[in-house]
Amino acid sequence: MAEVLLEQDGPNGNLYAVVESADDVCYLYLHGAANSNFKTRALWVRNHCAAPDNIDPARMRAGKAPLNPARFCRHPEGLPIPEAESLQLVWLPEGNGVALLEHDEILAIIPPWSGTKGFDGYSRDSVGQGPLAWEFELGNVLIQRIEDAQRYWRQWDEDDPWSGIQSSLLSTIESALGSHSHYYAIDGGEWPPKGLIRIARSEGTVLTTVGVSVRPQPNVELFTEEPEKYRRIELGVVLPQSWSETAIAKMGSYLSARTGFPWNTLTWLGPGHTVPCDSWQNADYPFALLQYDHPAMSRLAFDAQFGDPVNLLWLIPITETELQVATESGSTELVAQLPRARWSTA
Repeated sequence: MAEVLLEQDGPNGNLYAVVESADDVCYLYLHGAANSNFKTRALWVRNHCAAPDNIDPARMRAGKAPLNPARFCRHPEGLPIPEAESLQLVWLPEGNGVALLEHDEILAIIPPWSGTKGFDGYSRDSVGQGPLAWEFELGNVLIQRIEDAQRYWRQWDEDDPWSGIQSSLLSTIESALGSHSHYYAIDGGEWPPKGLIRIARSEGTVLTTVGVSVRPQPNVELFTEEPEKYRRIELGVVLPQSWSETAIAKMGSYLSARTGFPWNTLTWLGPGHTVPCDSWQNADYPFALLQYDHPAMSRLAFDAQFGDPVNLLWLIPITETELQVATESGSTELVAQLPRARWSTA
């Protein structure tokens, strides 16, 4: 009979980890929340008995977690069941990977790229690239990432860096764009803290987020070898002078809702990406293009957050036909075609 030794929700609320041990084997599982499309990851941690020569298909058909074969075990004779009180889970700040520690030593890691090509994750007690876990070598870059993650969470638990981060972000935005007239808390009183500010300019009304960058976006590393350049963002939009208060409020609500999108869906937003947007006043524009440069604004130079640069992504209205250009020919081609004053016709 399997026993749950530890269970914990991830920081984004859409994944949760379970450490489960039977009489003869221990596993770390990463599950998606109800109604999620996330496919469960199952990572072998250790056998509690002598390892078999091969995986037993009959055992799996009976619904039991398989034992790791002896040739892939660092301790083929088996190790005792971990004591629940000695275990802890450390989540990556992105919320898409988790490590299991015993007495502060890493036992197993399910990284963001698990679940592909037969790879489930790394285990300290695994040898080679086995069917249930890969060997966790001392030079594995994830060791540093887990240590960084521990420091990240410790800051929020002990120091709460939000006041300094908020002040730095506001200072940068206001130095470039002017003082804000309104500040709206958009975090619902929950972590992570974040806000939306409104700035009146001669060009129109500027809305920008404050605090989205405290979390790195998930899965950026699956698309670039330099994820640190793209994973921390703020969102902004410039609205024409003609917009009504009701229309501005609608766009503010849209922007606020978008701030949770990367973490809710385990994806990311970056320059050249496009998103549905039903909050432009001009119905010809059902989408938005995201880009670092705005025709009416200068690029902002933020202080680094947790060692990473921060980028403000501006929303630019685009048509469905223009979306097809971006899809078929790339966003660079679309940007070259867009009129510089496009934002003013939104």
